[in-house]
Amino acid sequence: MMKTQKVKGYLYLINYAEGEESLCRLEMKVLFNQELTGKYLFSPLAIDPSRSVFIKERLTILYAHPTYEGLYQQVKENPLNLETFKCLFLRLKGQTLSYHERLSRLKEIGFLIGGEADMYQPKQVLGLTELEGQWLFGLLETNSNEWVSHENKPHSYSFSLSVRVSRAVANLAVGRDMNRRIIDPCCGAGTVILEVLTVGGQIVGNELNPKVAIKAQENLRHYGYEPVIQIGDIQEINEHYDVAILDLPYGHFNPIAPEVQQMIIKEARRIADELIIVTQVNMNQQLQEVGFEVLEQCTAVKGKFTRYITMCR
Repeated sequence: MMKTQKVKGYLYLINYAEGEESLCRLEMKVLFNQELTGKYLFSPLAIDPSRSVFIKERLTILYAHPTYEGLYQQVKENPLNLETFKCLFLRLKGQTLSYHERLSRLKEIGFLIGGEADMYQPKQVLGLTELEGQWLFGLLETNSNEWVSHENKPHSYSFSLSVRVSRAVANLAVGRDMNRRIIDPCCGAGTVILEVLTVGGQIVGNELNPKVAIKAQENLRHYGYEPVIQIGDIQEINEHYDVAILDLPYGHFNPIAPEVQQMIIKEARRIADELIIVTQVNMNQQLQEVGFEVLEQCTAVKGKFTRYITMCR
């Protein structure tokens, strides 16, 4: 068994695709309550790295020292004891160590670890790196990328939010409070609902079109979730929620008039304290007209197409 160590916090390694930096920054701000200034961040908060499409890895820092020699001595005096393990070097921008130097230090640290080294199916992966004048060593956990399987839902539409954007929107809505009551009042095929459920949030969906609602229910069942979808008009919703998520319909099948869009926003104001709305244009004026205060806004860009993600209350 591993000896108990004093955890010094966590190092999260971040990455994002072209056009997603703005969305990534806002998600990290919501999850960690700090601004992302590079492609990593330190935090005392233990966030599951698989929760976000933008978190590549999480290092639980068990040892830290300004020099490699000092870190080596820490590990030597208080070694880990594991059943099977392997050690990896986390390469970060700005590091100057050669491949042979990295390999040598991994071997030196690895010899101090109690247990059997296993490069193929280890029960624990350990990470070593140098960052901001500190050598760091600890337990390494990678993103499982479970969200990738959601791209092959039984039912989807070409105009639906991508799984990546939906996952980020889900994290914006849930934040660090898994007890928040969330509704997607125009849920379509349930793409956002699936992501909220997967990250551990509480959500229900509402869909006006019965045929689409049935497809959303089938999508949720496919991944083992209860079909938390009701059929009806947003104007018929009587429950009140902490947050509403709204991918504002733009008339993909039939033109939707601006007054209908405004009605939907107004109804979202009625049924929820907060709103996360995804639009194809900046709609801050319309949001303010119904009484929302715009808190944060970011964009997700793909090619020439831009989506605005706005957080309001």
